[in-house]
Amino acid sequence: MKKTFLLVGAMALTGLIAPKASAQGYELRVLTFEDGSEKSGFEAVNGLSGWSDLIDDPQQYGQLLYGDNNMGTEDPYMWTDGGNTELHHEFIDSWGMGSYAFYGGGEAISHYWSSNYATYGDYMNQLTAYRPDAGSNDMNTAGGGHNGSNNFCVHFGYIDDTGYGVSEVPAIVFTDGVARVIDHVYVCPTTYTYYTVFQGNDLTDALGEDGKLWIQARGFASAEDSEPSATTEFLFFAGDGSADTRDWTKWDLSDLGAIEKLEFNMYGEGSGSDNGYGLSQAAYFAWDDMAVRFPVSTPEPEEPTSYERTGLTAGNYGTICLPYDVAAADRTGATFFEAIGKTAEGLVLEEVSGTLTAGKAYFFQATATSLECTYSGDKVATPVSASLNNGLQGVYEDNTDVPNGMYFLNSNKLWQSSGSNKVDANRAYVDLNYVPNYVPAPVAGRRRVVMPCIPEETTALPSEVENETNVTKQMINGKLYIQKNGRMYDAQGKNIQ
Repeated sequence: MKKTFLLVGAMALTGLIAPKASAQGYELRVLTFEDGSEKSGFEAVNGLSGWSDLIDDPQQYGQLLYGDNNMGTEDPYMWTDGGNTELHHEFIDSWGMGSYAFYGGGEAISHYWSSNYATYGDYMNQLTAYRPDAGSNDMNTAGGGHNGSNNFCVHFGYIDDTGYGVSEVPAIVFTDGVARVIDHVYVCPTTYTYYTVFQGNDLTDALGEDGKLWIQARGFASAEDSEPSATTEFLFFAGDGSADTRDWTKWDLSDLGAIEKLEFNMYGEGSGSDNGYGLSQAAYFAWDDMAVRFPVSTPEPEEPTSYERTGLTAGNYGTICLPYDVAAADRTGATFFEAIGKTAEGLVLEEVSGTLTAGKAYFFQATATSLECTYSGDKVATPVSASLNNGLQGVYEDNTDVPNGMYFLNSNKLWQSSGSNKVDANRAYVDLNYVPNYVPAPVAGRRRVVMPCIPEETTALPSEVENETNVTKQMINGKLYIQKNGRMYDAQGKNIQ
């Protein structure tokens, strides 16, 4: 009798808890065991064509799980959820008998369920899920899975150190060898387990008030490892009523972290959990809808291939700073300049004949209403500093502050900032502290111009309005404007409104 019990009991080991995996950047793929689904994932094995073909009949001593004369099968019972969760399971020769059978432990597909554990609560109904909320005392074969699905899986098997259990339980692995986070699974008692927990049988007493029955999940970072990298437990039943799992219940497995192999185990504590030969409670539970995290690759944003600036006026100057190189043949609509020195009259600029360097700031003079630059080379993440570019500091972001005392371009002149001025993206301002004094050394074929520098905001009004009363000044988007009786003038006194 005790030997017979060893084929229907279970126990487990304890372990460490791993850090919970990140909850970002993944999608969940679910192992449902359902036929006909686009993501059913079933891969044909041993001549079977679907998940339902893996359900044995009868539940005990059936051909699929036990072979001829209950002596096991030559080929292991197995299943694979290929192209979906990639989870795979197959029986092992747990007892060293040279054959494969469910009495060595494993994960068997089922569709049997009932709310009548008194009638169907023995080992002959080992694949029957206990569904009291489903409200049928009959033996049913449809609608008993999580969320009313038909198929699910039943676990049996344990390892312990009593000498009466097996040394290894069949595992669930990722068939492609990739470690992943198993997010959760739904678990449910079987009628057999529920009966032994609350009624007991010839092999066990019912759980006492201090008795507990646990399910343990053992995660292995590598499928080759013999010891788990993390474990987590689910209190299935407690004799004091603090745990009484009666229907499908979600169990979070993400604490196991990324693993290649998963083993289920069961163990007990307190009275009614051990008959002297290990766990005396029936070590079965049903599980369904195991969800696996698959990384979702976020496509890299497409890198720009060119730059365009419109709304220009031919002859006017601007500043520019681009994160990519621009060859001379790949730019139109403007003549470009770099700063080479300063004089009493202002900033000296020299025409650039070659490539515009990524991250480096330049001046330009528009020759059309728009300029276009085609990028080449690698992106430069940070603009070249003013100290390395003769005082020109480029910016990549809109509304970048121009520090107090620096100079910004407005109306073909450089104006000193009061600290409240800003420049837009891909433009520049000037720090005259880093501009060397100009030493004349003309280069043939390269035009030079002088950009006037206004040391501070003008205190005298332009001639057209300087004698007017009730005049106010204001800075708008980095430009100086004068307002008189509702009329707006620019810094040169031109009426613009």
